Amino acid sequence: MTGSRLYELVVEQILRLIATGEIPPGARLPVERDLAERFGVSRNVLREAIRVLEVRGIVRSRPGGGRYVRDANISARLSPVGVILRLERAAILDVLESREMLEVQVARLAARKVAEGADGQPLLEAARVSSGSWEDNARFHTAIAAATGNFMVERLVRLQLDLLRDVRQRDHYSTREARAGLAEHRAIATAISGGDQDAAEAALRAHFAHTRANVEQGA
Repeated sequence: MTGSRLYELVVEQILRLIATGEIPPGARLPVERDLAERFGVSRNVLREAIRVLEVRGIVRSRPGGGRYVRDANISARLSPVGVILRLERAAILDVLESREMLEVQVARLAARKVAEGADGQPLLEAARVSSGSWEDNARFHTAIAAATGNFMVERLVRLQLDLLRDVRQRDHYSTREARAGLAEHRAIATAISGGDQDAAEAALRAHFAHTRANVEQGA
């Protein structure tokens, strides 16, 4: 078995320990040596598995204090699958909160640039052609950033969208709810293409509120 496949198996084994309560939310992970011996893998393979769990927001490192499973106020009555879903949702909500902080200002900047003469048509087109898929959702939010004309803003938005892919928002993103968000995308695009900063902010905040509610409800 290749090293790339091996670390994925270790990820699943650690998730199983978390889900069954052997390493419950809030608990510290055993030291690397013990975990590597338990799973019969090298420390490099173990570290790659832990890195994946850190990217997914399930495990957190504390400088000088080891690694801990995220504590998301999880009920003891949840099933093993429910425990992992709750941890994943908590990570997704963290990224959504960060995205809203950034993208509200991005939308305002894009609207200001349009008011100053930038072309808002590409953003309207991005909203119009969207099918409601996760990929189209990502393209639309990237198009908002592109409308600012600032390459660094676009890069930051892409980075946060990549993080949502890594924490598996796609798994919490139903087709029905995605399509319901298309009208919100069009409202955002209309506000920005009209150069209205306040309307752009209001439309984007409403969109994020809807997205957060869907994740919290397990849509």
